[in-house]
Amino acid sequence: MMKETTYRSVAGFRCLRNIQKQTNDLFLVHCGRQKCPPNYTYNHKVPNEYHLHFVLEGKGRLEIDGMLYYIQKEDIFLIPKDIPMQYFADSEDPWEYIWVTFDGAFAETYLGYAGITADHPVITSAIPAKAYIPLVEKILDTNELTFANEIKRVGYLFEILSMLIEVQNAGKREKNQYDYSSDTYVEYALYYINNNYDHIMVHDIANYIGINRSYLASIFKKKLGISPQEYLVSFRLKKSAEMLTNTTMSIQEIAEKVGYENPLTFSKMFKQSYGVSPKHYRTREAGKV
Repeated sequence: MMKETTYRSVAGFRCLRNIQKQTNDLFLVHCGRQKCPPNYTYNHKVPNEYHLHFVLEGKGRLEIDGMLYYIQKEDIFLIPKDIPMQYFADSEDPWEYIWVTFDGAFAETYLGYAGITADHPVITSAIPAKAYIPLVEKILDTNELTFANEIKRVGYLFEILSMLIEVQNAGKREKNQYDYSSDTYVEYALYYINNNYDHIMVHDIANYIGINRSYLASIFKKKLGISPQEYLVSFRLKKSAEMLTNTTMSIQEIAEKVGYENPLTFSKMFKQSYGVSPKHYRTREAGKV
């Protein structure tokens, strides 16, 4: 029998339990905030879902399948699914935490993106743990049983995990360590150039795909043998050559179409690449018909 969704708010404890399943990909089960008394113990022999805790204050111990972890303020810890566990609040400085309990086909994958796994269940938060409070509070505030609130709650869960993944991986970007392969980033860059070549610059390409300019330059050089700027200029001029051959637009119009406000600059760049001016190129191509 499906358990009824309940909401409870008392001193030091606020919790929304037995939330109805929203989607198979990722769904919220419990959510709350608790200030534990000294030596508070939680013993859940085999959890049915993933329990993610953000420690706001204090400290404690976590035991998972015989492994002991000492946890303190600003740590994030996971109670993995289907593994025996228990945890204990410290006797002198008991922890206060917020938590979200969830499951779904992508739950383990998303946690892995943030660097949290059953084998590595404790990490230090890259930002103050209290930064996650507003999103947890939003879930708790949508405790009325409505269809709209069901959608909102799972949306806030996605936001929590998205924020977690983003901030925990921010340091990797400084070392050119990214989520996808270099080939994937080049592919996305080429797609972006193809659809936006008339008004973008190199930093727009890097920002679009979420990497820094130096890494973009590095993977372009490795994959294509030229820089992003060289590729962009070449692509623009190639498009202009097609327009000179296949349309009756003026050279000034074509220059504007491929991102050059000054037709003289366009003509200079075109001649450097094709060996003749745009006008002579059009005449020459017309003579081949």
